[in-house]
Amino acid sequence: MIYNTHADLSSEEASISIYNVDDQVLSDSLHRHERNEIILITKGSGEWQIGEKEGRFGPGTLGYAKSGTLHSWNANDAGASGSKTSAIVLHFPREALPQAFLELKEVTVVKQFFEKVNNGAVVQIREFDRIHSRLRTILGSRGMLRIARTHALFDLIAHVNGWQVVGYQDLENRKRLDRARLKTVYKYLDSHFRQPVSRDAVARLVEMEPNSFSRFFHRASGQKFSDYLAVIRVRHAATLLGSRRSLPVSQIASESGFRNLSVFNQQFRKRLGVTPAAYRKQLDSELIQP
Repeated sequence: MIYNTHADLSSEEASISIYNVDDQVLSDSLHRHERNEIILITKGSGEWQIGEKEGRFGPGTLGYAKSGTLHSWNANDAGASGSKTSAIVLHFPREALPQAFLELKEVTVVKQFFEKVNNGAVVQIREFDRIHSRLRTILGSRGMLRIARTHALFDLIAHVNGWQVVGYQDLENRKRLDRARLKTVYKYLDSHFRQPVSRDAVARLVEMEPNSFSRFFHRASGQKFSDYLAVIRVRHAATLLGSRRSLPVSQIASESGFRNLSVFNQQFRKRLGVTPAAYRKQLDSELIQP
């Protein structure tokens, strides 16, 4: 997450770092940290993803992502003035909770909490002033005081009920659902790529919001939805250029799903490195695959 933030110490200066996000438009790609993350949203709304679990956030959303767990926070309608978000974010290393420390009886609740939340979790809190104040006490503190106040935060959030946990079962279920959704999308595009295809329509086909669908498709397939569709169309066009040499390029573009010839030429050259006309001249040599 890279925004205009206000941090009291840089990551090089402190193993436990905390900073404010002040009226920024959150627009994360999926990312992971070497340290654990706790985030409290104090203003704004949007969508979050931790591991394979997704949901909506608003003021009072408290999230935890274990080190190495993919996560993202995205505001509604990025770029709109009403989408600006404020939050306070804490990063801490695994060494902040050593096993010997967790075995102390006084830390039982905290130990049970972190065992329960596993890779990550999110909870919505109606009254979040107490947690916000506890986070702010960490700002500006140094040395052992910073560690002590961070541990006090752990104790406070460990007593919060209603966490949505990202568990291993959730991950397996999501993988199965992703495979089923991808199969549906691939089948639909194979049959409809010659026609106008909108992301929103395909998202509805698999019962997802458009923005969530875009992130899902990129995560599950490894490429953007628009890129995947363009590759299918260019591959079909390349086949027609060889098998139906009398057809004009404009007709091949149309029959491959491109409604604009200049867009077709641009996409063809982007995928194959040559124009459609130049590709036709090279058909006697080794075929190029997009």
